[in-house]
Amino acid sequence: MRLIYRFLSTLCVLIAVSSVAAAQNSEGPFYDVEPGDTLFSIANQFGLTVQAIQDTNAITDPSILAIGQRLLLPGYDGIVGLVGTRPLLLGESIRTLPVQLANERNILVQLNRIINPAALYLGQPLIHLEPDELGAAPTGEFVIAGLKDTMIGLALRAGTSPFELKLINGWPTKRLLLAGDFVYLPGGKILGNLPTPFRHISIVPERPEQGQTVVLRVMGESEGTVTGRFGEDELNFFETENQHVALFGIDAMVTPGVYPLVMSVSTVDGDSAALEIRIPVSDAGYQMQSIVLPPGKAQLLLDEEARTSEDVAIKSAATGFSPYGHWDGKFQSPITSDYITTHFGLRRSYNGGPFQTLHGGVDFGAPEGTPIHAPAAGEIVLAEELRIRGNATLIDHGYGVYTAYWHQSELSVSVGQKVQSGEVIGHVGDSGLSTGPHLHWEVWVNGVRVDPLEWLGAEIP
Repeated sequence: MRLIYRFLSTLCVLIAVSSVAAAQNSEGPFYDVEPGDTLFSIANQFGLTVQAIQDTNAITDPSILAIGQRLLLPGYDGIVGLVGTRPLLLGESIRTLPVQLANERNILVQLNRIINPAALYLGQPLIHLEPDELGAAPTGEFVIAGLKDTMIGLALRAGTSPFELKLINGWPTKRLLLAGDFVYLPGGKILGNLPTPFRHISIVPERPEQGQTVVLRVMGESEGTVTGRFGEDELNFFETENQHVALFGIDAMVTPGVYPLVMSVSTVDGDSAALEIRIPVSDAGYQMQSIVLPPGKAQLLLDEEARTSEDVAIKSAATGFSPYGHWDGKFQSPITSDYITTHFGLRRSYNGGPFQTLHGGVDFGAPEGTPIHAPAAGEIVLAEELRIRGNATLIDHGYGVYTAYWHQSELSVSVGQKVQSGEVIGHVGDSGLSTGPHLHWEVWVNGVRVDPLEWLGAEIP
């Protein structure tokens, strides 16, 4: 009797489990808890509330989760299966993801609550259905249709029929091929994220902060030209090691958010394509600083006309571009002092005013007369006494990179002079709008001031 009872009890449990599983399979997708997950992080990841997940899965204690525990996700009507996440990779878009993830477009749109497909950004966590079983990785390539391309021609290139090609790309049978269409061709090359003639793209860092330098590398299928822009700023490319490279800075005052990086490639073979990648820019967490200036120096700050004209002159001098670099190797510190009085990016208030100005460099505290050294080889493009910046020097290092030295005791170099890494170019002073002897050092990249400390000891590009 006891054995019969145990059997019936086990059978009831199995029936209950099977019923729950069947209900789950009919109600929505599942997620398997991974190490480090909490109900809050899972809810945030899938755009749900903790309470909704608790109610759906009959969880009484939200603090208790087991690795591998399977959770039913509410709010995804009509979607069944196990879901996973991964970041959006370089060159991927809603046009390529259905092929790469083996998910239908409408499922990806629903899972990720995509309203504007163009708003996807690099590194964005993507929710997708996991395949039921591992299969062979797809092969093929993504191309952008040209003016002379036809559906028949592309189908022949892929070794298939126009009907099958439309089916693979999720197109209606009567859809016409248009110039600029993004088309997946099965077979041949290993599947990549980039349309031809793009071959390789590298962005370092992929998720920059305010005030950082970004190194962009682009390689095409064959020789050609590359152009691009980040936000509203045009990029300047130079060639090195069979790659097109552009250096650009993230403005320290830019509002954190997602910005477009647009690139175009044209090869000598006549192929061309444009690609847009959306780059997230993070808040660097800059601090505030209040400064009190004596009446005489405060007047310099209040002279808006003088301040503006000086700013314009400096920016103009620091925005030229040379398709070659004067330096080779790492940048060194311009001064032996390691005493930093003010870091880059501080929001400043003068004499109780609003925090509307940016400290665009690094201040090194040092006795007057301390030698200032060139951190890398370059050419002097500015050497003059300015009202606010005092005795000022600007070095062009090539590739759109400049370094600046303010408040010197005297000018020790002249415009057009070539300098080498470590060469003395001036001395610490207290000239211009200064509260004491120090070196104010700036680094400009593609017309934007960036954190100089990022360049110390770094081999860029």
